[in-house]
Amino acid sequence: MASAEISESVIHAITPADCCDQYYAGEKNTDLQCFPTLVDNRFYVSLNSLNQGSTNTVIFNPDQGLSDIVLTLVLPEPTGVSGVGSYANYAMPDNWGSAMINTVALRVGGSALYYFSQDQLFVDTLTDCEDEGKKNAVSALSGGAILNQNAYNYLPNRIANIYLKMPFNSISALQKTLCLPTDLLTQPIQFLITFNRFADVAFWYGAGAAVLSNLPNAFDSAAVNFRKTTMQNSEHLLARRENMLENALNYPLRYFAQTVFRTNFTQNADGALNQQYNTINLTGFRSGSLKYIDIYCRPLVDGSIPAGSNYNFSKFLSVRLLINGLVMYDAQLNAPMWGLCEKKTPTAFNTTVLVAASDHTAAVASQYSSPWVSIPFAQLCEDVAFRNVVNLGYSIQNSVVNLAVIMENEGAYELSAAYHYTCNMLFTKNSAEYVF
Repeated sequence: MASAEISESVIHAITPADCCDQYYAGEKNTDLQCFPTLVDNRFYVSLNSLNQGSTNTVIFNPDQGLSDIVLTLVLPEPTGVSGVGSYANYAMPDNWGSAMINTVALRVGGSALYYFSQDQLFVDTLTDCEDEGKKNAVSALSGGAILNQNAYNYLPNRIANIYLKMPFNSISALQKTLCLPTDLLTQPIQFLITFNRFADVAFWYGAGAAVLSNLPNAFDSAAVNFRKTTMQNSEHLLARRENMLENALNYPLRYFAQTVFRTNFTQNADGALNQQYNTINLTGFRSGSLKYIDIYCRPLVDGSIPAGSNYNFSKFLSVRLLINGLVMYDAQLNAPMWGLCEKKTPTAFNTTVLVAASDHTAAVASQYSSPWVSIPFAQLCEDVAFRNVVNLGYSIQNSVVNLAVIMENEGAYELSAAYHYTCNMLFTKNSAEYVF
């Protein structure tokens, strides 16, 4: 016993930390909610225009805390054997709901209006998932594959639920972000949701040329559902306790994802150990501290992404990134392993590749793992729910950033790069603005 006491005394003496009771509950191992709140998700907004290619403005009026946002899309029932809305010889790929969204724009009160591409929001949502099961469930709920005309008759197949990942929210439960305090605003939160066309997403499995008139022109329904957090006692609201015309509230964001940068390149031969890198000059950086970059590639056919393969990302063999000639990231044949060093789950998700059946009566789906690569600059800074850690990354400014990649297979590709910055929101004078 004396030996154990000596060891305990030495360890306690050299460890620079406060003692925390891990047996009994007490002040140091218990967090007490200062201001009791209630959570609800009863607020729905139906989109005014259900037409393909349209843009809808969705308003969330200043109330109190705003967090999770879910968009639900429903395809119309099939009509007849052929003709408008019949879906004859058309299949829907996995994630068709997400793929039907082109961009989502956000304005918080009087802030600047920023646009986000849905594919980058989709990747950010999957990145925030705590485990592989949740990630694949999120992917499946955004629209499961519909492989033949008869499958459209079953309503659940025609429903897609898309998590709208904004700078202030997260689908994560373990690293949940603080709700956005809209009570400090007098102007509403504004969302602009722009749809793609069905022909951009649906997969044609029929013989001959695609018959676009077999696709519908509009959704059957589309609605946005919000989750709110409300103070049980309104006297606890900050504006009731402080003069917010003279003071400001700093609201740290986990990151701010800038609108994705895209460019095309060609891999001239199948990747090999001695293959020459394809070098791409990344541009479009803003001033601020860059935390990390997500990159992913999609194959091109005749200069465009084939309908039905919107989220079938191609596989990298090697990735290298240089800033002003200095190598900052070098993944030679090992990018998936480096992704596991930085993220909770693999930087890939399960989906399917569609091909036409030999008799052209349906589409055939084969399993596929769709990968992306995350290139970090800031130290890993994920904390527990409702906690904030502000870490700085690389200040790009006027630096020259070169990305070099080798793809698994030859062909033409579209490369997408999403830049993620350290960012805060500042609430004052009944408005808000981003601070980079």
